[in-house]
Amino acid sequence: MDIYYERTYKRGERKAKMSELFLGLDLGTQGVRIVIVDGGGNIASSAEDIFKESPTDPSHWWEIAKDSLGSAISRLKRKDKILSLIVTSTSGTVVCIDDDGEPLIPALMYNDPRGFEESKILNECLKDLTEKLGYKFNASYALSKILWLKNNLPEIYEKTRYFLSPTDFINLKLTGILGITDHTNALKFGFDLIDYRWPSKIEELGIEINKLPKVTTPGEFIGNVKRELLEEFGINYDIPVFTGLTDGTSGQIASGAVKIGESSTTLGTTLVIKCVSSSLIKDPLGRFYSHLHPEKKSWFPGGSSNVGGEALEKVFPGESYKEFDKRIENLIPSPLIVYPLVREGERFPFVNPKAVGFVIGYPSSKEELYLGYLEGVAYVERLCYEMLSKIGVESSDTIYTVGGGSRSPIWLKIRANIMNKILKRPRNATSGMGVAILGASKTLYSSLDSAVSYMVKIDTEVEPDKGLVSIYEDRYRKFIGILSEKGYI
Repeated sequence: MDIYYERTYKRGERKAKMSELFLGLDLGTQGVRIVIVDGGGNIASSAEDIFKESPTDPSHWWEIAKDSLGSAISRLKRKDKILSLIVTSTSGTVVCIDDDGEPLIPALMYNDPRGFEESKILNECLKDLTEKLGYKFNASYALSKILWLKNNLPEIYEKTRYFLSPTDFINLKLTGILGITDHTNALKFGFDLIDYRWPSKIEELGIEINKLPKVTTPGEFIGNVKRELLEEFGINYDIPVFTGLTDGTSGQIASGAVKIGESSTTLGTTLVIKCVSSSLIKDPLGRFYSHLHPEKKSWFPGGSSNVGGEALEKVFPGESYKEFDKRIENLIPSPLIVYPLVREGERFPFVNPKAVGFVIGYPSSKEELYLGYLEGVAYVERLCYEMLSKIGVESSDTIYTVGGGSRSPIWLKIRANIMNKILKRPRNATSGMGVAILGASKTLYSSLDSAVSYMVKIDTEVEPDKGLVSIYEDRYRKFIGILSEKGYI
C-alpha cells in the first residue's frame, strides 16, 4: 500500500464518522450496481443501471459504470468523503486490451463454451498445478478461453497487451493503470495460489506470461481515480482504488460468512456456493475450487453452478417475479421435479458439458411452473452443499445468503425447507456491499473480520418447517434419482 495513503487514512478499529464512506461497484452480467456505505454498513447512496447495448462490450460496461458512479456520488452530502472504491465482477470472463487499454473484441464471457477442448489440453499440461490446488480447468476458466483465442484468433492474441478480468478492466478505466489483478480473479487465469506466481508451464502452451496481469492480494492500493473523472463527478479530493474480488467472493463477505465452518450462497444469475475452511480442500473431479482468503489466512472452497436467476429470465421473460411470488404461496410444494438449466452444460455440483435441464411432470399453470423452477434451484443448492460435505468441507446448520434471489421471501422459505437449513440474509445483501466492506477493512478497520462484525447486519432469518421438510425430502430423493439415471451424478 502507498505509504502516504496508509499514514493519512489507516485508523485502526473505531467507530466511523458518517462522513467516512466506502464505495462498492458491482459489474454484473446485466448491468451495474453501485453502493456507498458508512462504517456501520448503512447505505449513504446507491445507483443501478442495466446494459442498453451488448452485455459483452467492455466499452459499454464502462459507459454505464461511469454514469452510475456519477449518479450515486451526486447524492452524497457535502461533508461525505469516499475513502475507498473497489470493483467486483464475474470470474472467468476475459477482456483483451491493446497497448492503449482499449478492448480489441467483445469479452469472452464466463459461460462461453469456446475453450472446452482447450481445457483438456490445460488439464494435461498443467496437471501439477491442478493436483496442487485441487481443481480442473473447464470452458468457464479464463485460461481456457485465452488458449482458444490464441489457436483460433491469432491476430487478436498478438495485438493483446493484457488479458484482464472485467474487474481489472474497470479498475484500468478508473485509474489509467494497466495490468493489475487480484488473486481471486487470477485463479481462473491459472495463477498458482500456493507458490503465488504464474506457472512457467503456461509459456509451454505459447501463452506469454507478460500478457497476464500482475497479481496482488485483494484490497491492495492501485492508484487514485483519474483527475478528469473526479472533476466530472464534482469531487475535490482523491478517491483511492483498491484491487477487487470475484462477485462470488464479495458476496460471501457481504453475507458475513468469513469464519471457519460458515457458508454462504450468492443467488444471482447463477448460483455461487462458498464455505470457509482452515486448509485447502481439493476435489479430484474438478467440481469446485478454493479461493484464497483475501488476507491469505484461510480458504474459501466452493463453486459456481450454471443454474440460478437466469432460468427465470429465460423461461418467464418480462414477468413480474413479485407478482408470481404472491400467487404461489398456496401452491407449495409443486408436483414438478425441475433441473433449471437453460443452457447446455453444467460445472457444479457436477461437471458435464452436455447436461441439459428438464421438467418432470405437467404444470397446471404458469405459476406452478415458476414454483417448480424456484424449487429446482434449491435442489441444486442442496446437492452442492452435500457434495462439499462429502469431500470434507465443514458446514453448519446455518447458511448466509445474498444476491438478487435472496430478496424473495418465498424463495427463502422454499430453500430453507428443501435444504433443512436456517437461512440468514443480511440487510444489505449485495456483492457491491462485499467490496465496500473490503475497502473499510483496508482504511477504517484493522481486519476483514472486524469490518464484517461492524458492517454486516442480519435482517431476515428463515427456519425450515418440519412438515414441508418431510415432503421435500421425498421430492429431493426423486430429483437425485433422475440425475443418476441421466448419468449426471
